[in-house]
Formats: sequence, C-alpha cells, structure tokens
Amino acid sequence: MSDRVDNDTALEEVMDFLADPPAPGTADDARFGERLRQVLAASIVDDPVDEDDPAPKPELALDDDLRRRLEAAAKQRSSNPFGEHPEGIGPTLGMDLGKS
Repeated sequence: MSDRVDNDTALEEVMDFLADPPAPGTADDARFGERLRQVLAASIVDDPVDEDDPAPKPELALDDDLRRRLEAAAKQRSSNPFGEHPEGIGPTLGMDLGKS
C-alpha cells in the first residue's frame, strides 16, 4: 500500500478521487480506499474517558455534508453489503436476502 500521509493531505487526495474516481482494482483505487479510511478515522471524536476531561476534538474537522459524502463513498466501495457475513443474513433467517 501507499505510504502514510498527514490527514490534510489525505483529505486533499480523497477530494481529488471523488471528483475523478479511479478505475476499480487499480493502485489509485487502493490508495483512494486507504486515504478514505484515514480521513474518516481522523474525523471521529472519541468519548472522554472521564467527565472531568476536556471534550476531545477530532484530528480532522469535516462538515456534516462532506462526512455524509465520504461515508457514502466508503459504503459504495464495500464489496460485501453484509460485512462479515458474505452469504448475507438470509440463511440465519431462513430466507435469501442476497443480491440476485
């Protein structure tokens, strides 16, 4: 994979990739996924461990609209809509909910 870059650079690359998405399966596509995960992780705020601690701030601030766009891109990139259940959730429910 690519070398790690700072969060601001990762955000710039993600925005470029959103404007001109790379072809699936290419090195740029892999870098897009890596940078997208980095940006989303850097924008998450952890809950304070102690109520006396100051409220933590995310490493990277994203407005709500941009965060929704990035989450939608990450979801779209996911090859398996059922996460850890590649056969879908249907078999446990007695039905087939897989893509047909």
